[in-house]
Amino acid sequence: MSALQAALHGEQAAVYAFGVVGGQAGTAHRAAARSALAQHALQRDLLAARLSAARQRVDPAAAAYALPFEVDGGASARALAAHVESGLAAAYADLVGACDPARRSEAAGWLATSVLRAGTWGADPVPFPGLPERADAT
Repeated sequence: MSALQAALHGEQAAVYAFGVVGGQAGTAHRAAARSALAQHALQRDLLAARLSAARQRVDPAAAAYALPFEVDGGASARALAAHVESGLAAAYADLVGACDPARRSEAAGWLATSVLRAGTWGADPVPFPGLPERADAT
């Protein structure tokens, strides 16, 4: 699977996950979850268009995704949002390394956006976002 396809899969899962987050995060975080869902849907569509333009297969989103843990309230919903954004950071870090140099800055921007979003949902900062193998080296 290409790094671009993996990023698309991550965005498809993020759209699903933020639907769950919005339903469980409580009124204080519902607007943020709705905004994140819309942003991930736009990014999903952009990545699908890039794959299509490159004449690569665009995998459809799954009807549902397995969540990494039970989401049963505000705290677990925010943890899911942080988890999803951190996972996207990893996908975008892979894309930075795999993409054409002309697109590298754009992919790095997507990585940075995911890292910042993860932080807003409570993820701890890491020295090398999206590169867990490098975080232990510091």
